[in-house]
Amino acid sequence: MDERRAGYWDPTASGRHQISRPIAIDGLRAERARIELAPRVVRRGATYYDDSYHVVDAAARQLASIFTLEQLVMATVALRVHMRRGREHIGRKKELQERWTVLAHRLMKLRAEERHLALREQRITEEHASLAGADSERPGRAELLALEEAEVAQARQSWRDESRRAWEAWTRLESEEGALLAGAPGLEQTEDLKQPYILLLVAARRAAPRSVAAAMHTLVDALQRPLSRTDQMLLEIAFRRCIRAGSPEDERDLERWEHALLADAEREFASEFPWARPYLGNG
Repeated sequence: MDERRAGYWDPTASGRHQISRPIAIDGLRAERARIELAPRVVRRGATYYDDSYHVVDAAARQLASIFTLEQLVMATVALRVHMRRGREHIGRKKELQERWTVLAHRLMKLRAEERHLALREQRITEEHASLAGADSERPGRAELLALEEAEVAQARQSWRDESRRAWEAWTRLESEEGALLAGAPGLEQTEDLKQPYILLLVAARRAAPRSVAAAMHTLVDALQRPLSRTDQMLLEIAFRRCIRAGSPEDERDLERWEHALLADAEREFASEFPWARPYLGNG
């Protein structure tokens, strides 16, 4: 039975770890690799601490031992693309939810107006019945009733027009929501890691190896479900720490050197994945 508990340090089905499926990576330095990504929140006694610094440090040491500099740079680019794409998706989803809320309030107001109009129409019908059964008619009563009836008829037509526009807006929102879900980057509202996550990597064996961009895209794509946005940001910091550690000894301007590497990797990534162009930008 697959037992899962909510606590940070409760055992899971795999002991005290969550384990990924094996991910085949072209150009891996070892036949097999095991990377442990630790939770950033740790407990010491009865107190919880943010241990992000040591989480990044531990991840960087492991990543540097199994990835080449080229792979680390491309992984950084791929991770940024996924995070920016995810951020855009979340923003569009939030904007859509706000529009749904506005439309819901609009429809509630229309329902209230419809009830008010129905009461006025019922009263006019009763007034007509009263006039028809009256022995004598009060001067001007019929004319006033006709004016009110025309006013209510105009209000009813305005209500129909507004109701039609509101339901057309509903249909458009449903269409936009369907398109948003269809184009979603597979993001989940993932929580921060509560147990260590073991990333299992194996060296790919293909007659024609994939490009570095394709291999790192595969790696990063596999991390979208298990890692929260915060965990992914820490992983990006670890990648960049590894990159800087691999700089030439005589390099005086690390910012410029790193910027040039990332820019080249972005161009290569965009040539292989054109959909990523809007999410690229070295910074």
